[in-house]
Amino acid sequence: MTAVTVFQATMPVPARVIPNDPEVESAVLHGEQLFRDIGCATCHVPALPLTALAWIYTEPNPYNPPGNLRDGEAPTLAIDLTSDELPGPRLKVNEYGAVMVPAFTDLKLHDICTGPGDPNAELLDQQEVVGSSNFFAGNRKFITRKLWGLANQGPFMHHGKFTTMREAILAHSGEALDSRVAFEAMNSKERDYVIEFLKSLQILPPGAKNLIIDDERGRPKRWPPRNDPKLADFSFQ
Repeated sequence: MTAVTVFQATMPVPARVIPNDPEVESAVLHGEQLFRDIGCATCHVPALPLTALAWIYTEPNPYNPPGNLRDGEAPTLAIDLTSDELPGPRLKVNEYGAVMVPAFTDLKLHDICTGPGDPNAELLDQQEVVGSSNFFAGNRKFITRKLWGLANQGPFMHHGKFTTMREAILAHSGEALDSRVAFEAMNSKERDYVIEFLKSLQILPPGAKNLIIDDERGRPKRWPPRNDPKLADFSFQ
C-alpha cells in the first residue's frame, strides 16, 4: 500500500491542452469566465494552496489509517513533489511561498441532489453504522469532484453514470441548483463554451514538458492568451 501511494503521489499532474485554433481558443477563454460567472468555481475552486512545505510528501504519513504504516513504524521517506527529478511537468512554489494545486475542488461535502428520491443519490450512507436507520436513509452529500484531468477521465459525475459532461452538469441540484439553472439559461453557444473549457482540462500526453500545451506538437502555450486580470487565477503559470 505504501509503495502504491508513493507511486501515485509522484505521477505528473493533469493540466491543460488547448488547440491552436483561434475559434476554439476563444471558446475556451469565454468558457472559463462563464464557469466562474454562474458559480461553478464556488465549489470547483480553480486552485488550492499548499503552504508550509506541504509539498514535501512523506511515508509513513500522519494521516494513514489503521492497517497501514503509521508514523514511527518505519523510517520516513520524504519526497519533494516539486522536484524536477520526478516525472514532469511539476507544480512549482510561487513568489508567495505556496504551490497552487489546480484541482478544481474545495474538497468539501455538498448535497447536490433534489431530495431522497433523486436517482443520483446513493441508496446507502456508508459513513453511518451498518444496519442503522441512518445507514438505510441514503446519502446525498458528495465531495466536490476534482476536475483536473476531467476531459479524458470519463464517465462523469460521482457515480460515473453519465457519458457526457453536459449530462453531469444538468444533473446538479441541491446546493448547486442555482449554477445549473444559470447554465440552462445560457444560449446554446455559451453552454458550448463551458464544455470547451472543461474539455481543455486533460491528463497530459507522455513527455509533456509544460503545464499548458497546444494539441499539435505539445508545445508550451501562454494562457490566458491576453493580459486579462479577471482570468489570472485560472492560469497554471
